[in-house]
Amino acid sequence: MSDRRIESVIWDFNGTILDDLDLVLRSVNPQLERQGLPPMTREEYRDVFGFPVQDYYRRLGFDFEKVSMTKLADDFFALYEPELGSCPLHSGVAEALDALRKNGMRQFVLSAMEQGMLRRTLGGLGILEYFTAAYGLSHQEADSKISRGRELLSDFDIDPPEALMVGDTDHDAEVAAALGMSSVLVTTGHQSAERLRATGHPVLGSSAELPAFAGGPTGR
Repeated sequence: MSDRRIESVIWDFNGTILDDLDLVLRSVNPQLERQGLPPMTREEYRDVFGFPVQDYYRRLGFDFEKVSMTKLADDFFALYEPELGSCPLHSGVAEALDALRKNGMRQFVLSAMEQGMLRRTLGGLGILEYFTAAYGLSHQEADSKISRGRELLSDFDIDPPEALMVGDTDHDAEVAAALGMSSVLVTTGHQSAERLRATGHPVLGSSAELPAFAGGPTGR
């Protein structure tokens, strides 16, 4: 980390804060089976998932001349959303949120989840109070978070060199780079450790390591 003070920590949600990998598999595998495609294991999913989600579905073999992304998103969330409340926090997240708050850092969420669903889920987990704001998307098709990230930085006067993005995918590193922020990736989520290390960005095995990585009030 730089010697510069980290004032703001911007968290991704799915896979970084929320442990929803098994639910994602229970929601996408029926879609694959309906298309005559083989279901995925956890390892296979983590090797193929990425953003934008439409490209990930294309890699899985879906033909967008036969089915729209809107239809796929609707079918996915018909299975995913009813069980969302059963998904727990990843181990170490609650402790990291508390430690970062005690270190005086503002915390935000920047997610590809639809805005209303994001806030409801954060509330249900009992952690909404830790965040100055939570920014999701206006739809359920999970495309790039860069434009919403720009809005977040502007709305809360966040200085990018003093902000740290925490995520679980290579897209989170791309978002951070596009916005001028540093980033760190955790291996507990939706992409394999090998894919995360290939980005060249710092990689942690757990969010429990985040407070030490981000540093205290002096940014060290």
